[in-house]
Amino acid sequence: MTMLNSALHYASMGWKVFPLAQGSKVPREGSKGVHDATTDEQQINEWWSMEPSANIGIATGKDSNLIVIDVDGDPGMQSMRQVVPQLPKEHTRVIKTPNGYHLYYLYNPSFHTGAGFMTGLDVRSDGGYVVAPPSLVSDTQYYVRPDRYVDPIAIDVAPDVFLARYRNGATPEPETNQIKLDAWVSDMLANGVEEGRRNQCAASLVGHFHRLGESDQNIETILAQFAENCNPPMDKRELRKVIQSVSRYEVEDKGNVSDQIRQWIVETNGTWWTTDELDNQFGFRTVQDKNNRRQILHRLKSQGFVEQHQTVNKRFKHRVTQVEGLNYKQAKRGDVLDIKFPLGVERYVNLYEGNLVVVAGSPNSGKTAMMLNLIHLNQNRFPIYYFCSEMGDSELADRLAFFEQEGMSMEDWKFDAINRSKDFADVIQPDCINIIDFLELTQDIYLVNQYLTSITHAIGKGIAIVAVQKKIGADLGRGQEFSLEKPRLYLSMDQNKMRILKGKNWARKGYNPNGLSISYRIEDGYKFIPSIEGWIEPN
Repeated sequence: MTMLNSALHYASMGWKVFPLAQGSKVPREGSKGVHDATTDEQQINEWWSMEPSANIGIATGKDSNLIVIDVDGDPGMQSMRQVVPQLPKEHTRVIKTPNGYHLYYLYNPSFHTGAGFMTGLDVRSDGGYVVAPPSLVSDTQYYVRPDRYVDPIAIDVAPDVFLARYRNGATPEPETNQIKLDAWVSDMLANGVEEGRRNQCAASLVGHFHRLGESDQNIETILAQFAENCNPPMDKRELRKVIQSVSRYEVEDKGNVSDQIRQWIVETNGTWWTTDELDNQFGFRTVQDKNNRRQILHRLKSQGFVEQHQTVNKRFKHRVTQVEGLNYKQAKRGDVLDIKFPLGVERYVNLYEGNLVVVAGSPNSGKTAMMLNLIHLNQNRFPIYYFCSEMGDSELADRLAFFEQEGMSMEDWKFDAINRSKDFADVIQPDCINIIDFLELTQDIYLVNQYLTSITHAIGKGIAIVAVQKKIGADLGRGQEFSLEKPRLYLSMDQNKMRILKGKNWARKGYNPNGLSISYRIEDGYKFIPSIEGWIEPN
């Protein structure tokens, strides 16, 4: 079934639906999310005619007569086994998700939307929603279990563990500490947000729980599930930074609201934010509060402190006007980094401090061999950090053993190897060579430029060499032209052939390296052997 047909089918069952971003769990941009959910066929046809590949969200709770228990991975399965004896013995509707299962039941007001009722068990009820089949997230499709293709059944009595308004592993029983959540808070905690909104939404949540009198420690515990549900997940260290930043504001003494709004805007670091996020941050609920906020923003806009989005309503960003001068008159000319590449790439393209290199390779083209050769050729001149997402200790040791033919023992290697598959900008070592093998792009590949930009900002006077996957025969890696903007050097590797797609800084005066290609073979699992023709100019 198409997304549209599936959405109409759910609406015919009385389940309210709304569009999510393609390949994502978050509402489509410009949408009010679960608050837009409807069973109106005309509206549903209009949404999916505009974006046929949009994922489907089903609003849970009273309006859809639906609650969903989200079982996340093996920990969730272990917890669910403890709950099953308290549930009806009949089979109910089960959805297979990328990480576990969604169990559909008829609405029971005793269940409340929240995260972590038990390890790996969340609930979607009033104010919440779920991603519905046949939606795709992380290239994995949601689908209905064939042996559970039945209507949701009723739960007459909710198991005790689900009776709290909000629960997580460290929250006391509801009689002593019951937290009442607004719908937007429940949505964020249960579903997270995409990368570009993580810090701002985390700040809004922190502000909300501060106003409820929660300590920083409790807030960190509560927001742990939000951080995990973000796409990609938010690093714990980054979450703590947000909590510490927001905690500088006094909860009871708001002081000069205009100054606090200015400070909050500065800390968004030039990213787009909405007035709804600002209102959530400061608890603006009354008409008077929002009118005051509107006047403050109008004044900041007239001062050039913020700018309003040209097409998206209620969206603003801080105009960062501070500039950093370049002392080009005193700079040392020809200060090229002495970095060696297999096949002699450095003879055609220069690299400088702070440069980014992308190596896009198809399967079996030798990406990892390229990265290990870079370490071998440069480890005596630069500190090197190798971030590996695929190999464990033993496999890496076996790959390095190939170099024994070069007289290299294991003790001769001088680099740091780190197992890492995401959030590389958080662990980049400045002023060093950072090799990322490789940057996984499973969804939202248009954000590859954002990932590469964040890595570039972190490398200081060093460089980063990032491997990405590409299809056989394609020029560019995943993300296509989005991956081409930031690198000063972009190499494309197919089996037995390498091309320089982008060489920004020519090593030879008057000789353009862009389009140069070379054929090669890899011997003994590591050694790049060039063809006798060497590098060839494009036809």
